[in-house]
Amino acid sequence: MAVPSPSLAAELAPHFLETRSEPTEESSAGLTSQMQHRLDIVNFWALAPGSRVLELGCGQGDTTIALAHAVGPSGHIDAVDPGSPDYGTPPLKDAQSHILTTPLGARISFHHATATSYVEQYAGPAYDYIVLAHSLWYFENPAVLPELLAALSPHLSPNTRLCIAEWSLRASSPASTPHVWTALLRALLEAKRPVPSAANIRTVLSPSQVKNIVTSLSPLKLIREAIMPTNEGMQDGFWEVSYTLRKREADIQRLVDTGVSDAERVQVEAYFDALQHAVDSLGEAGVEGVRSMDFWAAVFGP
Repeated sequence: MAVPSPSLAAELAPHFLETRSEPTEESSAGLTSQMQHRLDIVNFWALAPGSRVLELGCGQGDTTIALAHAVGPSGHIDAVDPGSPDYGTPPLKDAQSHILTTPLGARISFHHATATSYVEQYAGPAYDYIVLAHSLWYFENPAVLPELLAALSPHLSPNTRLCIAEWSLRASSPASTPHVWTALLRALLEAKRPVPSAANIRTVLSPSQVKNIVTSLSPLKLIREAIMPTNEGMQDGFWEVSYTLRKREADIQRLVDTGVSDAERVQVEAYFDALQHAVDSLGEAGVEGVRSMDFWAAVFGP
């Protein structure tokens, strides 16, 4: 399959809401890199033009844009997310509203709901593709994916494909090792919360865990998969690592306040130390030198 060109990412980036002094101003390098990443994911999935797609966990809609481009004018995307309208930067409601005003807007319907509740209430024809792009780690706990698969089972046709993309927990270079450590640490911290948060990383599942859950709890089998390097312009690793290092004292104090054992506190402190060491090993670049880990993409079918 042909690799999407950087020019396509630049062409689609203005469909995503970003502050620009002039409407004709070029999109930021960070946004263009993010769009390139979403195009790389959708390219691997190889969606057929004219397809009906259910996107679960669409967020602000960056993957939605790539999906709408892929299916063409005769295709359609139902994009679902449970986030608060004011969540994120830009806010969810503003980002989605902006997309609907673009040339791709007619191909998209946004729905405010959890993935499972939307599927349970859905009564239409089977979708050609059901996709989850960087949304599994937002799930409140590991039980959500099995619940979602159970809800999806009645809606699967022989031609339906389940497409998943998520961080791989693999670092192909030392610069992306801190991102892996951060993901594991944030998931550990989340597991010790008495009440779930609304953080970006809540349930970390490895590719092997996801494959085992999907193939053992649904009629779907793995068709193809790949672990691929993330383009260097992607800033997700830097964002998560820098945030986590800043929150060290507050996160450890919260554990103490909620009554975790000394053994648990020491374990978390060791994770923070390992993360700091991984950042320090990058030399003068420090946290600014952090890169995003590789990503995993897969396609499942009956």
